[in-house]
Amino acid sequence: MTTVLEWPGKAAAFALGRRLAAESGTGPCLGAGEREPMRRLGDGVSEREGRLGGGRPHLRDADGSSHVPDPRENLLIVGDNLPALTALLATHRRRVKVVYIDPPYNTGNAHTYKDHGHDHASWLSFMTPRLLLARELMRDDGVLFLHLDDKESAWAQLLGHEIFGEDNSLGTLIHQRAKGGGNARSFVRGHDYVHVWARDASRAGPFLTEKKSPAKLEVIDGRRMLVETDVLRAGFGRYARGSERRLMYEDIFAVKGETKLAEVDAKLATGEYILRPWGSEGKHAVVRVTPAEKASSKMYSIVKALGGQNDLEPLGLAGVFSYPKPVELVKALVASQTFFDPDAIVLDFFAGSGTTAQAVMAANERDQGSRSFVLVQTPEPLRSKTARDVVAASDGVGAGGIGVDVSEAGGSEAGGSEAGAPDSNAGGGFPTISELTAERIRRAADIHSPGLAFTQLEVTELGRTE
Repeated sequence: MTTVLEWPGKAAAFALGRRLAAESGTGPCLGAGEREPMRRLGDGVSEREGRLGGGRPHLRDADGSSHVPDPRENLLIVGDNLPALTALLATHRRRVKVVYIDPPYNTGNAHTYKDHGHDHASWLSFMTPRLLLARELMRDDGVLFLHLDDKESAWAQLLGHEIFGEDNSLGTLIHQRAKGGGNARSFVRGHDYVHVWARDASRAGPFLTEKKSPAKLEVIDGRRMLVETDVLRAGFGRYARGSERRLMYEDIFAVKGETKLAEVDAKLATGEYILRPWGSEGKHAVVRVTPAEKASSKMYSIVKALGGQNDLEPLGLAGVFSYPKPVELVKALVASQTFFDPDAIVLDFFAGSGTTAQAVMAANERDQGSRSFVLVQTPEPLRSKTARDVVAASDGVGAGGIGVDVSEAGGSEAGGSEAGAPDSNAGGGFPTISELTAERIRRAADIHSPGLAFTQLEVTELGRTE
């Protein structure tokens, strides 16, 4: 059954995404005989987005010079994510392994990306071209995680089915984010949803996490290893209490035969197995040893990771962001698809407080990987005196920053209007979320990845001055 979702402005939204992908090199074009519809305000595609493509989006350094990023660079791109995604097609098409996004939840709070109200149609038209471009950036085995609450969950799921194909839906994870809320009107809303799609489900790997088993961790030759002493048994079934169920190495030939002995010897030769003295008879147990970072099991569909405020305290950023996502959650999602792919590229084009960058660093710290991140964040103002003080105290951060009146303040992951009381200087400039995103990356790197470099770029359009 083909999933079809209809809303006013759908044709314009899909045509915009396809046109941007097509104009940026190889990519899907308008279908045969398909004409790009006329766009009007109220159709769900904003007038400015409808004009996008009149100047080719590109990335530039702080001095205004064009910058063509290396796909392996860690990037923080400041600007609207639609032209940013379009610009990234030139260097990152089919290279991104994981996309994690936490888009505006469409609650009615002001945010920079709001087009024409917060009705379902506007939200769908807003998300459509961005998801189409994200799909173009994904590897054939790439996976997208779409994190949101229940307000748009059903609509988002149908939209994702239409863009990626229902057969490429990998399911929905539950993020348990809270336990309290006894004053809730009906029941405690303590979870969000993470819808998951693959570019090609047949190419996507299993979702893995660190193995939780009766085995124990030991340090062997300076390396953390998962040690399993019960991998080879004399037989199946129940064992009498106190009896030894392990099959000792010296008894393999008699019990299991020559073929099994040869199999064990081969694994002993590769180091997957080792022999360990066992019991009082001078025999040896066959022990499997696995590097801790490679010991995996399948991910469970419910991920418990409570609020992300605690992640900010060690960085000296406590209280700056209202609702940062937990690093442990995003790390688990990233690692689940890059467990054996430590060089993968991770994209988050609703970067907010920068949780994804820190999560990538934490994933690399676990297995000494070299995953890279690409973050996109608009320079929307963060109305918090605490945030401004952090920026002012940071060497060079915020210098020449973009000052925006608080009446335009937005709220994505950071929740602009709730991150702190507005300063009395209501008409003055305030630090932007993107400035604080950059500062969080720097501070997180000091903890997780000293010496980590990232490139901060701005997105613009050639031929345009606005």
